[in-house]
Amino acid sequence: MNLNSTGVLGESRSVGLRREVFLCARTLALVAGLMLACGGVETPDRGTPERIVLIVVDTLRRDHVGVYGAERPTPNFDRIAASGTVFRNAFSSFHATSMSMGALFTGRTPSLESGRGDEALEWTPNAWCGMARFFGPEDDPRACIPSALPVLGEALSDRGYWTLGVTPHDLIHRPFGFDRGFKAWVEVKLGHQGVFAFRRGTWPRFAAARSGERVNRAVIPALDARESDRFFLYVHYLDVHDWAMRGASYAEAVTAADAATGALLDALDARGLLEGTAVILTSDHGEAQGEQHYQPASPKHVGNPAFEPLLRVPLIIGGVDLEAEADDFLRSEDVFRLLLRLAGGGDDTQSDLADDELFVTERVYRTFRRGRWKSFWLRGGDRVRLVDLEADPMEVNDLAANRRDVVEAHRERINELSRTLAAPDAEPAEMLPMHLERLRALGYLEPEYRVD
Repeated sequence: MNLNSTGVLGESRSVGLRREVFLCARTLALVAGLMLACGGVETPDRGTPERIVLIVVDTLRRDHVGVYGAERPTPNFDRIAASGTVFRNAFSSFHATSMSMGALFTGRTPSLESGRGDEALEWTPNAWCGMARFFGPEDDPRACIPSALPVLGEALSDRGYWTLGVTPHDLIHRPFGFDRGFKAWVEVKLGHQGVFAFRRGTWPRFAAARSGERVNRAVIPALDARESDRFFLYVHYLDVHDWAMRGASYAEAVTAADAATGALLDALDARGLLEGTAVILTSDHGEAQGEQHYQPASPKHVGNPAFEPLLRVPLIIGGVDLEAEADDFLRSEDVFRLLLRLAGGGDDTQSDLADDELFVTERVYRTFRRGRWKSFWLRGGDRVRLVDLEADPMEVNDLAANRRDVVEAHRERINELSRTLAAPDAEPAEMLPMHLERLRALGYLEPEYRVD
């Protein structure tokens, strides 16, 4: 893989490196002759990439990436695309990080369905990842991903990769469960803790403390301490998420994340670790930027309802030719299966949805898409809006009264999925000071930017 360019990473500094040994205790099924028997760690497949690097740029809209037609250049994002595949139909499974990353890390559709009519689950820590239906009495009540669900770090460890995760995102930090299976897990944390520390006037300082440059400073010492050159690296950047906190425009924040990505690629290249590496660039969700729809949109990525600017995300895979799949409809949970396939085998997790479906179960709305048609259902009543995304990509014209056939088909499927994805026995977890700190650190407790 040729991703060479000039760039300086800056001095390296370790923050919160934790190592743990993970012993595979799960047997993976054989799928289409691709999977290898696993009584422990799988034997590396000579046809798989020697290394896999997953870069998640938080809150990155697809249309702000150069290869997707952005006006402002993103040379380092495009640099990945130059040697691989640009997926044209990738979508977030939800417009909140914990939900979409819960899907990406487990391969399951996130859901807030309660099984009590059209009532949604309360927005508490054990519902944040959308996996409440899998929780058992043995699970840590502070967790977000249930122990019954195998996660990405475990799956890649099973396939013979040394695993490293580096993230500054408070809702992915321990003890929520994303770190399971990673041999090394680094959390880039803010310098100040306490609910009252996160005041509006301090936001630029906190945004700088978890910038892409700071994340990269955490990656390098952890990577240099690797146990193998065959590794899986997950890196999460918050620069774009923090665009308002930084006092920058959204486009300027994208430029900062692009630069951080380039510096990471340069650091890998300087160590001879780009050759034979698959580099995946994607995002957890998008961001509203003042678009006009059939009704006013909520600010930023709050959703309710989930319009397309929140759901269209980039998915670029460098170093691997998957052009035949570039038009496939892919959601966050499908990236999990794609990563496992790149790593040399299938998985025994089947999608909860049909190949062309997207179901976003928000607290106020349920949004369903199949093919060109997308419907928005307000909870607590029969109000529905329907748009034709091919003829009306900005979601302006409500066609529900004209296409009752589509509305009724969507209603029937939503009712079915709401039962399938429900967590009728879920008990809401207590909101602890730790959770409030994390939400406030991300700006989610401010009046104009609340998670709902």
